[in-house]
Order: sequence, then C-alpha cells, then structure tokens
Amino acid sequence: MAIVTTEGIVLKIHALGDTSRIVTAYTRDFGMTKFVAKGARKSPSRFGFALEPLSRSRFTFYLKPDRDLHLLSAAEVIDPLGSRLGDLSRLAHAQAALELVDRLVWGEEPHGELYDLLRNALAGCAIAPVASLPAITLAFQLQLAGELGYRPRLDACAVDGRPVSQRRLFSPGRGGLVCDGCANREGGVIVLSAEALASFALLLDRPVGDAGEYIEIQSSGELLRVVEDFLRTHFQRFRGLRSLEVLKSLETPTEPQGPLRP
Repeated sequence: MAIVTTEGIVLKIHALGDTSRIVTAYTRDFGMTKFVAKGARKSPSRFGFALEPLSRSRFTFYLKPDRDLHLLSAAEVIDPLGSRLGDLSRLAHAQAALELVDRLVWGEEPHGELYDLLRNALAGCAIAPVASLPAITLAFQLQLAGELGYRPRLDACAVDGRPVSQRRLFSPGRGGLVCDGCANREGGVIVLSAEALASFALLLDRPVGDAGEYIEIQSSGELLRVVEDFLRTHFQRFRGLRSLEVLKSLETPTEPQGPLRP
C-alpha cells in the first residue's frame, strides 16, 4: 500500500453509513477510481467542494492494488466547475459528459488523452455559447468512442473498404459510411444530409470545446440521433443520456388547456 496523489474529475458520489461517502472519479494517472471519504458527510466537511460532481480536484489516497475502493486521505479543489454552471442547459450537457464516461469507461488504467478530452469538454460547457452545447456533446461522444477504439469510419466503406455511396449512407452497426452494395445487404442504414456528414467529419478531429464554431447548428439534432444509435450498438452499457432527456422534457411545450367546465 502506497500514498499517491493525482488529479481527477468527480463523476458521482454515494452515501456510506451516516458520515462517509463513496466517490467515483476519473483520474489522470489511475483511470476510473473509487474512494472512501470518511467523514465527508459531516458538516462542515474537511473536503469542502472537492468531492462534488463536476469538480476537478487533487486527491491524495492510499492505493491498494487489486482493490475496488481506496481510502481518501485528502482532497483539494482545483476547479469547482459545478458552481460555475448557472444555466440549466450548461449543467445538463456537463452532466451528460460525466454520464458517458461513467457508462463507457472502466478499469484503473491511465488514459491521459481521454482525461484531457473530458476536461476540455467540461470547460467548453462552461464558456461556450448555449447554442453550441449540443455540438460539444456530439464531439465528446464521437471522440470518446474513438479513444476507446470505436472511431467511426468515413473515408471508405466500413465493411469492405470500397468507395462510399454518394447517398451518404451511415451504418451504426458497422460503425461508418458504407458503399451501395453493402447498404443493400445491411439493415438500419441511415441517410445523412450533406450538412450532417460535413459536421460529422469535423467533429471527429477538431477541438471538442470549440465544436460549436464549425458544426451546422441545424444538423445537430440529426447527428445526436445518429450518434446515439451508433453508441447503443457498440457499447452495451450505453442506454442514452438521462441528463439530456431531462433537458428535452423541460423544452417540450405543453398543450394549452381549455376552460374548466362546471
């Protein structure tokens, strides 16, 4: 057992007994890590805001090899992002990024590129125009899938490597564009608009925090549906993003009610 220090982003917390918490964080040096934070539920807590979801913090803990839980010794907040997300839309999209990592990533293995991707996506949620938030979420979803080995293929048919169809046919199951021949044999092929395909290609490679600057806003709804189909197909634990569903439900207009009758 060794005492180590690392930087991480808090994904979620659970109560443990009357006074403690279990904290799940994605860390730069140890990947997905769970801490036991003794006394974290006491008021005032010695950990302050460092254990709140969305906070980027520095953790000092007792590393126990081959154990699922590690005892937290100290934590100090680096960036209390959650306290800066005053807008509901910003909070929902930031929470969606945490949800996605929690669902798709596991194991105590370092992945610095993935950690930076999450940090940059959250930073984008805090400062980008609200209209750009769906684009940031899309870029994060696609680039996270790429970091995990499931990068969508757009340069050639995802099945046989032949030139792709001019009809812009995307197969979520095959993970990319397909040619006409393969499209005739595949089920669930989706026809992308020209704007959506152009945005798709840009979202795969450009900085995630700047996604709103180069995606066609009108194509974001189309792409969100396509990307969710793609993630559901390739990641068993992905069941959609509850954070965005809540946002959609709040944005859905209600039917006006008629006058009350006696």
